[in-house]
Amino acid sequence: MPPKRKNVANGPKQTGPSKRRNIARTHSFRLLEDHDVTDTTSEHVNRIFLLDSSAVPEGGPTGIDFDTMEKRNYPKLDASRLDKHKLPFLIRNCAIEGLNLMQSLKEDFDEIKEESPDKKLAGIADGGKSYALYHVVQFCRASGWLVLYVPRLGTLAVEKDEDAAKKILTDFIKAEKTKLKKMKYPNKDYSVYDFILNGIGNEEFVKTFNGLMSVFLADELTYPLLIAVDEWNARFSQTTSCKEVLKAFNDKMMTSGFWLYSISAAFDPVQGLRNADATTILIKIPSYTEEEYDCTIECQQHFKRLPTGIGIIWELTTSLAPYFNFFSLFKAIDKEQIQYHSALIPRMILYWCIEWSSNLERPFEDVLKSFSNRAVNYYRGRIRRTLERASGLPVDNKTLIHQTAAFFYLNVPVTDLPELWEISGLFIEEKSEMDGGAYVYKCVCPSVDMAIVKYFQDSANSTITILIADPAINWRGLELLVSRYFRRGGISTVSLVDKNLMGEKRQDERLNISLSRSLEQTTLLINTPIPPGTFLILRRGHAVIDFIAYSSENLGELFFIQISKSSYTTHESKVTDLKNKIQGGNKSILEHYMGLCQTEDGKKRFPKVQAKDINNLSKKLPKGVYYVFITTSDSEIRSTNTIKNHPVILVQGDDVKSVVGSDWDSYKEKF
Repeated sequence: MPPKRKNVANGPKQTGPSKRRNIARTHSFRLLEDHDVTDTTSEHVNRIFLLDSSAVPEGGPTGIDFDTMEKRNYPKLDASRLDKHKLPFLIRNCAIEGLNLMQSLKEDFDEIKEESPDKKLAGIADGGKSYALYHVVQFCRASGWLVLYVPRLGTLAVEKDEDAAKKILTDFIKAEKTKLKKMKYPNKDYSVYDFILNGIGNEEFVKTFNGLMSVFLADELTYPLLIAVDEWNARFSQTTSCKEVLKAFNDKMMTSGFWLYSISAAFDPVQGLRNADATTILIKIPSYTEEEYDCTIECQQHFKRLPTGIGIIWELTTSLAPYFNFFSLFKAIDKEQIQYHSALIPRMILYWCIEWSSNLERPFEDVLKSFSNRAVNYYRGRIRRTLERASGLPVDNKTLIHQTAAFFYLNVPVTDLPELWEISGLFIEEKSEMDGGAYVYKCVCPSVDMAIVKYFQDSANSTITILIADPAINWRGLELLVSRYFRRGGISTVSLVDKNLMGEKRQDERLNISLSRSLEQTTLLINTPIPPGTFLILRRGHAVIDFIAYSSENLGELFFIQISKSSYTTHESKVTDLKNKIQGGNKSILEHYMGLCQTEDGKKRFPKVQAKDINNLSKKLPKGVYYVFITTSDSEIRSTNTIKNHPVILVQGDDVKSVVGSDWDSYKEKF
């Protein structure tokens, strides 16, 4: 393996945004009673109102139609005022800007010329683009616009043309029946509504849809027209089915209406999309702020989807104990914990609600487990789709996308993100003290960390194949193979043949490394105890070793592991370097990690390291401690070489299969 990457602190200093700061709250949760969507102004930002979902029967973003309001969700409303279609909705500042724009355009409707500027909403995945678009659609429809709204074009795109056209037409006349009846079909004596209804009745869906779009080509319209398309870039996907319908969603063909569409991170970004066209304006939808996130949580508490407190049982030790065995106290829900496990992603609040709303007394730790399972599955799917989307890119770009994913899995600092990962919303840039104060990318929440591990447990082969194909970085593929085998999940065992540097067996009995958990180094100096069965992925830049495996065999055995394409002779690190002082501490690497190892009952596993142990590293290691060198090099050490007696377990040639598994048969010829 090439020399270790130098610590980021030793390289050029990076600049970047400061760590996400706490935002001083200027509003607390407040439900706006009888709020009219057309009256929304900047003074309503971060307020909640009951949005009438029946006004947009086409549907909306994920979560809008979740858990239809019931009587129990309206603690302060009379039953006669209960409307199951009215759902709580957060007023975001970025949406207000869109509403103001549409209001201005409507006021100038009579002066709109042949072409008006289009808008595209862009931002990271789960940043709220669909949510903002839905709010604008609600506002425009209530303000007198004629709105053709297509939510989730990506879902529609896989339908057949006739089915897709049928859904669009059916939803459109249901939502805009009154306006369409007042619009005359060009050069005919019937209305646009009758034209659509007749086409649906005759099951001529695509023909009718094309006829409707031709109406929108007219120079003059009765109403200002908004064509709002969510996931607009899905129309460029290679897997679409309804190509004729999607072809109609071409904003350059429309001269009388106004286009507003969101660019979904779930589909391929359109390179150079209308960049030179001054009529297209990019609207950047920012991620949720802490204040917006808090308001959303408080809203869900108000409507009894999240608990206002977590029950804790306390035993009484007072004089009342003879009369009461226990009583319940409640403390406020820990929003910091919710945010820590969710980041500022509103979809995750939906997941908390799904898991918690049926039983608000359920303990937080129980809910966290089921929430994490749901979140990990979601993020694992996002990771898979991102890597699949890279398949059509040039080789260098595709390799970079896969290498970046492997870096997060291997605990290598990432200082730059390729575009596909940038828009994924899975990572955030923060200052890292562990990396010398450099700005590096980290997973936005623990669920993303776990999703990366789960993904590579199940689906690492495509990434390994791509990394190994590049001679400059194929050693990363070897690291990935080894790490994946040691991190198989559950209780697993790696069985080593104990060979010295001459390739000779020291003993017939194999050394078994039994593991049940994996951890990543997240601080410059690890000071927490290490229990048996732990596989530790050290930060790239750690001296001498790549991984540590503390096996549960024989009361606990400690394995220092180094991986390399080069031979032990030529590698810059040797077992004797375990005497070096650990970065950030005052002990040797050997003493530091031996001191952290504990037995199952929490006691120190190894005796204190003595000076003689350090001085004898070229001959032997303390009992129960091993140094493993894994290499694809077939170089042999000569019998005259002074390092031949180093206490190293050499894993070389066919023995590499013992630390990689059956995958080695597929890849060994590529090294």
